[in-house]
Amino acid sequence: MKTFKATMTTAMLALALAACDEAPPPARAAAKPKVAVPAPVKAVTPEPLAQQLPAVTYTYNPVGKRDPFRSPIEDIGPVNANPVSACNEPLCAFDLDQLKLVAVVTGDASPMAMVEDPAGRGHIVRRNTRMGRQGGKVTQILRDSVTVTEVFSGNGEIIKNPVMLQLKPDAKQDPAYNMMTGRNFGE
Repeated sequence: MKTFKATMTTAMLALALAACDEAPPPARAAAKPKVAVPAPVKAVTPEPLAQQLPAVTYTYNPVGKRDPFRSPIEDIGPVNANPVSACNEPLCAFDLDQLKLVAVVTGDASPMAMVEDPAGRGHIVRRNTRMGRQGGKVTQILRDSVTVTEVFSGNGEIIKNPVMLQLKPDAKQDPAYNMMTGRNFGE
C-alpha cells in the first residue's frame, strides 16, 4: 500500500512539473487605448408584465407537513406529571427499595426475574414490566441485577433515573464437595 501511494505521488509530481515546463505564451503588444464613442440610445417601449413572464400557478398543500412556525415541543404534548396513575400492576404499590430481587433467569431471548414484595409474595418480571410507585419500567435484566428506569418531568425536561436491584448472595455458603471421595472439603 505504501509503494502504491509513493508511486501515485511520484506520478502526480511528474505531471505537475511537466505542466510547468511549457513556455509562457508571448506577451501581446500594448494596444493603444481607444476613445469610447457613445452609442445612440434607442427608445424602449415597455411591454406588459403578462407578456414578459410565463404564467405559472403555484399551489401549496400543507397536509402532512409540520408548521415551521410552531415549536416541536408543542407537538410532543404534555408530559405526564404523575405516571403512577397509568400503572395498575401490583408491583406499582411498593417503592423500589421495598422490593427484593430473589432470582434471575438469563441466557434466553427473553430473560426474566423474580422480585419479592414486603409481604413475601413473589412476582415474575420481564422487560417493560412496570414496577415501583413512580411507574418505572424494567429496561435491563442481567445475571445478577435488574435495572428499572423511572421517568420524571421537571423544569420542562424529561429526567430518566435508572435504579438497579442487585441479587443478594446467600448468607450461608454450601461447603465445597469432593466428587472423588464423596466428602466435603475440610472434614
